Amino acid sequence: ANDIHCNNFSEELSVAIPSDNFNMFRESENQQYLDLGDMTTGCQKCGALIWYNERAEKNVSTSIPVVSLCCQKGDVMLPYMIEPPAVIRMLFNGIDPRSSQFLLNIRMYNNMFAFTSMGGQIEYGRNIGGGPPQFVITGQNYHRIGTLLPSEVHPPKFVQLYIYDTQNEISNRMSHFSPDDPASVIDEHLVKELLHLMDCHNKLVKCFRMVRDYRLINESVPIKLRLFRNRISDSRTYNVPEVDEIAALIVGDFDTSEIGRDIIVNEKDGYLKRIHETHPKYLPLQYPLLFPFGEDQFNEHIERNQISTSASVNKRVRVTLREFLAFRLQERMIEDSVIFKSRRLFQQFVVDSYSMLEAQRLSFYRENQSTIRAGFLAGIEEAVGRGDIDASSVGARIVLPSSFIGGRRYMFNNCQDAMTLCKRYGYPDLFLTVTCNPRWVEIQRHLSRSGNYACFRPDICCRVFKLKLEEMMNDFKKGDFFGWVIASK
Repeated sequence: ANDIHCNNFSEELSVAIPSDNFNMFRESENQQYLDLGDMTTGCQKCGALIWYNERAEKNVSTSIPVVSLCCQKGDVMLPYMIEPPAVIRMLFNGIDPRSSQFLLNIRMYNNMFAFTSMGGQIEYGRNIGGGPPQFVITGQNYHRIGTLLPSEVHPPKFVQLYIYDTQNEISNRMSHFSPDDPASVIDEHLVKELLHLMDCHNKLVKCFRMVRDYRLINESVPIKLRLFRNRISDSRTYNVPEVDEIAALIVGDFDTSEIGRDIIVNEKDGYLKRIHETHPKYLPLQYPLLFPFGEDQFNEHIERNQISTSASVNKRVRVTLREFLAFRLQERMIEDSVIFKSRRLFQQFVVDSYSMLEAQRLSFYRENQSTIRAGFLAGIEEAVGRGDIDASSVGARIVLPSSFIGGRRYMFNNCQDAMTLCKRYGYPDLFLTVTCNPRWVEIQRHLSRSGNYACFRPDICCRVFKLKLEEMMNDFKKGDFFGWVIASK
């Protein structure tokens, strides 16, 4: 009976599907795997490594491709990452015997020496089970810094550990982390070694140690610490400033005049201060293990490369946050950055960087509502359309344009465009779902050189997936598989 059923099913299938499609299915099964090769193509401007299909001018085949995803064809030139101390390098490269335990608990070690805390809500429940580790945050993300001294009822934490009760600093830092898993036990000797390294190299640590030294002499005098946002020297060249260029110790009363976006750390007021995303110490304060020297990162005054920038009036002359992050998140032969080897800390760094970018975009739209004609969108017509008849309920609204990726109008416009194609050319014949396989040979070959894993390098997985998706769409548009494409978006 089963044989008869199978024969009948095959006969019905052969009748329902034309013979040409059967030949197409057989041909697809015989197709070889599309190997994109290795990430060996180098940018001639900044030295970033890319896949050959990631070049800017894909219609031109040349041995010296033009690349824009890293440095915008040479317009963005930033200082490379500084070679970290030998201890950091050995821990991240797996040479030190303590590397496996260190990399397994790297977020814990980083938080132990961090100056600031994250404001986003971390969803720890996502990592329950046997799946790959994830870093997911909900809500608005921002960095906050506390006071110089703790209150009487709370123990010191974060920046306070560099100032208060430094005789018991090691035990104070370790007391905040008491995991139940025996594999996550903190190495006290490693903590002591990392603390000594921070004292010797990190400029931010020296700034807060300056506060500690002053309080030992004048304990009764009120003090504050001001972390400067802008510096006179070019941050592209002098990205490791001296202590007096980073912060100033304020003794006594503080002038409450315009301070811009400088960080004022009070001695003891019980409030947390939010750090703006454009402050050059925004990332070093949160990731001391990735930036062990406390060097400057993004600020709004980094100029673009004047040699490659045209003289057009409308040409931007400063580096945006997206361009800065795109330059920093690139592998180079001349730059062995420890950021890509930080595993779970790299996941946090990528999520945090994207939240910085989103915050900057939202801030731009908030300050330029008149430019995007928000007055018409948020006016009386829209209020009446929503049914708001009470004038007191109609307040100031921040309107996001359709160009804001992920916004409501962005999703609505894409949906309308898709429905328009269906209305004009008919409904699609196939619905394909494409996912990324972390065991693709391109990903495995690249990660095997550094001993890393696909779950800790989401950037590599996304780049390979995008390349394969583009190749698949090009095959579809050629008309060799499903006929000629009459419409696409």
